[in-house]
Amino acid sequence: MKLLATLTAAGALLAGLPAVAQTVGTCPRGGGGSQPQPVRVLFDLGSSHLRPAEKPVIAQAVKTAKDRQVSAICLIGHTDKLGDKALNDRLARARAQAVAAEMVHAGYPARNITVVADPEAFGNLSFGNENASEIDRKVTIFYAR
Repeated sequence: MKLLATLTAAGALLAGLPAVAQTVGTCPRGGGGSQPQPVRVLFDLGSSHLRPAEKPVIAQAVKTAKDRQVSAICLIGHTDKLGDKALNDRLARARAQAVAAEMVHAGYPARNITVVADPEAFGNLSFGNENASEIDRKVTIFYAR
């Protein structure tokens, strides 16, 4: 119950955030064999705040995009299967917007970033020593074209 209250409060706060990138239902993924591999940015449970350790990952993604002259980036926000579906949709979008804001801060043009929410897309189970649910709490950076 406490988790639900925390997620609800986070959702209310996130709903008021300004969008820094174009938000659409879908976006192109990949641009052929010459494009860089997708990058994964992880988040804590119920949070859209960037972990300090993820900022260099995002900075490197921006550098890669500039070096490889990538003209568009697609950010797909994900959540695990915990919590309310509608809240997870908002959380997935807020995570992608957080990454977009950091990319813009690092010098990538906002007009070239597309944000998509794909909540509860995977809903993996835990296998071995890795909690797959934690891996689902992410934003995937795709170099679109």
